[in-house]
This record gives sequence, structure tokens and C-alpha cells, in this order.
Amino acid sequence: MADASAWAWVEGRVLPAAEARIPLEDRGFLFAESVYEAILTGGGVAFTGGLHRARILRSAQGIGIDPARVETPLDAAIRDLLRASSGRDGLLYLQVTGGAGPRDHLPPEPGLEPRVYGTWRPYLRSGLASLRARGLNVMTVPDNRWALGTFKTTQLLGAVLAKRAARAAGAEDAIFVDDQGYLLEGSSTNLFFVRGGVAWTPPLTRNLLPGITRHVLLRRARDLVMERDLHVSELASAEELFFASTTRPCVPIHQVDRQPLGPGTMGPITTELARRFDQWMSEEMGPPGGAP
Repeated sequence: MADASAWAWVEGRVLPAAEARIPLEDRGFLFAESVYEAILTGGGVAFTGGLHRARILRSAQGIGIDPARVETPLDAAIRDLLRASSGRDGLLYLQVTGGAGPRDHLPPEPGLEPRVYGTWRPYLRSGLASLRARGLNVMTVPDNRWALGTFKTTQLLGAVLAKRAARAAGAEDAIFVDDQGYLLEGSSTNLFFVRGGVAWTPPLTRNLLPGITRHVLLRRARDLVMERDLHVSELASAEELFFASTTRPCVPIHQVDRQPLGPGTMGPITTELARRFDQWMSEEMGPPGGAP
């Protein structure tokens, strides 16, 4: 297994990702009736794996999938794909769907058997340094997504359209703004706004995902990270702005809506939080590059 670049987990089997197949009538494919997680791995460990596991089960319950019916295959997928990773740095992707059956908005009674799929692919944590040094150019967009953003589902067309709009405008990503002008999150990241030595992030009372990286920063960096509502009118006064997610922990934003933000380099609060987060990852998974 150690020589393959990517692995999949389907119906209890680990196989090369290129050979994996799913049923054409899977409800995740037909109706986006599915939830997912992406988890960094290294040294045979899934970083904050327990938090990701809890969130995918919560998301499954939120869209009507009984979490008790997917816990066993979910744990098997995590275990088997971590074994297949041979301790290398990677990205573990898990997806739970409503099952496969005849195409109908309502599944037949007493219900279909939920399905669990997974993949593991190499992902180098060392690539974060160049992204952080460069910083991001983003734009604000109206929030056109569905109103259940608190669940991590594959209902991602709004995010796809936002990223396309950003690219068409010469930007790299987008920040969603609600109809009252409040900042929410990036298209696949949580947002942090630095002013007065504090990194503020919008509260979960708004339509945004309870990100795992966001959770870790709020709990483990309480001296620097707090919650409050952020209005789009405040962007011009931000001393620093950054995104945070599983694959983009603490990546600075240097331009918003074609306007430069800050000095154009990674600010001191973002730098300190990135340093701490990298240390937490290394403590759990070992140093970047593979098994310790």
C-alpha cells in the first residue's frame, strides 16, 4: 500500500482511489443528501480527529441520517485509511450519504442503508508557508447559500459559484455577506478580523459553519481570539484579516474588493496564531513530511 498515491474506502474495502466506484443512484449524488469532513493526517494520526468525527455525526443527524447506523463503518474507514497512509502527511476525506435506491425525493420505507465513503490523498503541510507569505486577494459576495450552513453538507453550489465569481473578478476567494451586511465566512473557510490585538470571528448565531480550526483557535488561544458580529463597513478598519480552515489554518488576506488591506505582509497576530497552530499540529501528528 505504501507506494500508491491515493486510497479509497468503499463498502469496507481499501482500494486505489482511481478504481473506486459509487452507485449511480446514491442519494448523495442525486440530491446532495450527504455530509462530509476533511481531516489532515500525519504520523498515522488524524489531527483533531475526534472533533471531526463528532461533527460529521452531528451533520448526519441534522439532515435526517441516523448517526448510530454509520458510526461503525465511519470508524472502520478512518482506521483503514490511516493504515494505508503509512504515516505520511495527507488529507483524509469522509462522506456519509443517505444510501442508494430508486430515484425519488422520499426514500422507500423503512429507509435505505446509509453509505460511508472515504479517500486519503497526500497533502503537504509544508506548502502552507508559501501561501502565508503570499497572502490572498478576495472579494465580498452576497450569501446565496441555503440556510442550514451549520451542517457540513455537500450542498456546495453556492460556494462554487462564489469562487467562480471571485476568479472572474481577478480575486482568489470570496467572503459571504448576509442581507444585513454582516460578514459570515469564506467560501470554504472561517473568517477572522484583527483589531486592537484581538482576532474576532463571527458568532455561530449567524449562518456559518462551526469550523474545527475555528473551534481550536477559540479554545486554545483565548488570549487572542474572540467572537463578535462583524459588519462589512468595518473592513476598512481591519488591522489584519485571515482565513482559517483544515487546509488553510491562518492564511492572511492582503486585498479585499480590490482595496489593499494592512501592510501587505503577515501581521503579528496572524503570525502568532499560525505559529501556535503549527506547533499544535506537530505535537499531534509529528513534524511536516511524514511519520516522526
